[in-house]
Amino acid sequence: PSAVQLSKPGGSLDLPGFSDIHAHLMLERNQEIIRVNGRIDYVCRLECSRCLRTFRHRSWEQMEIFFRPRRPGDGAPKMELKEDDLLVEIYQGNELDLWPSIREALELARPAKPLCRKDCRGICEGCGRDLNRQKCICPPPSLDSRWDALRDLAPASGTRRRPEEKQGGG
Repeated sequence: PSAVQLSKPGGSLDLPGFSDIHAHLMLERNQEIIRVNGRIDYVCRLECSRCLRTFRHRSWEQMEIFFRPRRPGDGAPKMELKEDDLLVEIYQGNELDLWPSIREALELARPAKPLCRKDCRGICEGCGRDLNRQKCICPPPSLDSRWDALRDLAPASGTRRRPEEKQGGG
């Protein structure tokens, strides 16, 4: 096995939003197949899906991929792929280009709905304020007059229940 270290501290133009990319990989050869296995550390600039604030996300991704030499018929238009073919890349000559595989692993690691923090409160749909930074200034919701008849049936304790409140230990 051979150890390989790859770094792109400033990121790459073909992978926007990523920086501080450091791959720590092991290469193992078994006849004509080369197995690349390791860890990719990175920082990604993301936009929170709730409050739309930009934030930096530091993480890592495990990577494993196999390379095999180009064979006659590779890339034929009607070639049917098997499940194992999705983990295999093709190389030609004496060099492996690891960057496309690293780039793909990082793109797939990008969260679909990133959050700046687990308890992000998001943006108020009424006034548009970031509820993590400011209090909502929307007026309290008005009660729907169609519920008045039911409200009149509520106990005379002076407190009125809103229709969405549950009674008892439901």
